[in-house]
Amino acid sequence: MLENDVQVPLTIVLGTGRCGSTMLSDLVNLHPGALSLSEFFACLDPGVFPGGTLDGPAFWKVLGTPRLKPNVLMSRGVTVPEYRYPVGSGRYAAGEVPALSLMTLPPLTEDPDELFDRIRDEVTGWSAAPVSRQYLRLFSWWASSCGRDVVVERSGASLRFLPELLTQFPAARFVHMYRDGPDSAVSMSRHPLFRLGVLIGDMRAELGVDPYRSPDPGHSDRLPERLRPFAPDGLDAAALADADIPLARFGDMWSRATGALRHLDGLPPERLLHLSYDAVVADPVPRLTAFGRFAGLADPEEWAALAAGRVDRKRAGAGNRLSPDRAEELRLACVPGNRRLGALLGEPAGAAP
Repeated sequence: MLENDVQVPLTIVLGTGRCGSTMLSDLVNLHPGALSLSEFFACLDPGVFPGGTLDGPAFWKVLGTPRLKPNVLMSRGVTVPEYRYPVGSGRYAAGEVPALSLMTLPPLTEDPDELFDRIRDEVTGWSAAPVSRQYLRLFSWWASSCGRDVVVERSGASLRFLPELLTQFPAARFVHMYRDGPDSAVSMSRHPLFRLGVLIGDMRAELGVDPYRSPDPGHSDRLPERLRPFAPDGLDAAALADADIPLARFGDMWSRATGALRHLDGLPPERLLHLSYDAVVADPVPRLTAFGRFAGLADPEEWAALAAGRVDRKRAGAGNRLSPDRAEELRLACVPGNRRLGALLGEPAGAAP
């Protein structure tokens, strides 16, 4: 930490995406002593971990600069449940929403613009430091300013950040939240961000770059007809919703995301907790209590009893409702991920810990 800064305990929740971690963020937000930062690192991507040192104004650019992909989606009328900024009543229009305001601030306050301004006024006066220290300084200031004593960050599909997170935050604790692979894949297939993610992969294969990270008006002309409706300069919300994407593509996406799990090898048990979404849904109080203790929440049993009533038990088993042919196709796509997950847990993949 920077000199004279006090570090608040930090727990980072990891997952493949569509593994129940959004629910966990909302449950943590019920605890009066926890600062629950939902999608903090995700909303700052790309550019979440710049190198070198950043002074206050440069760090504020990381936090405040709007990112292209979410603002394209919002301006084109694509509904993403995680995008919680109050367009229409807030200061910013769709297409102009600052990174931090998109997902992280709205669950914490009825006035995300006022909180955005307070963070800006604080951060821009800071001296230069590596970005990891600036993040820790922000978390500590933020928690202190609202009377919280622990910080829990949770971003969707955050396993993609895992090597950087381990390097940047060597004292943090990590919760690996996981879910049955086919269930996760079915959920991905219904979510616009993951649907677009598959199509971005196809566009990257054609262009050699991700058009949402390296925008160029000429990209559309270089894409085949079937992919043009998904480029940033002409994204078609209806086409995204209706695109015929084989379910196995999402099983492969889930499996590839589990490749990052190898980076958890050797992390001591005091810094790593495995948390099964299916186990939380089946019996929430003991699982949430274990999470609360690990993350340092005060009175974890009391919080878990309260939070258990907010657990949605209707979403488990989506993979079991497929036709036999589609279920087998998806199962095969998830085999590599299930092998990695089972090896990490030391038990059959998907079994509750």
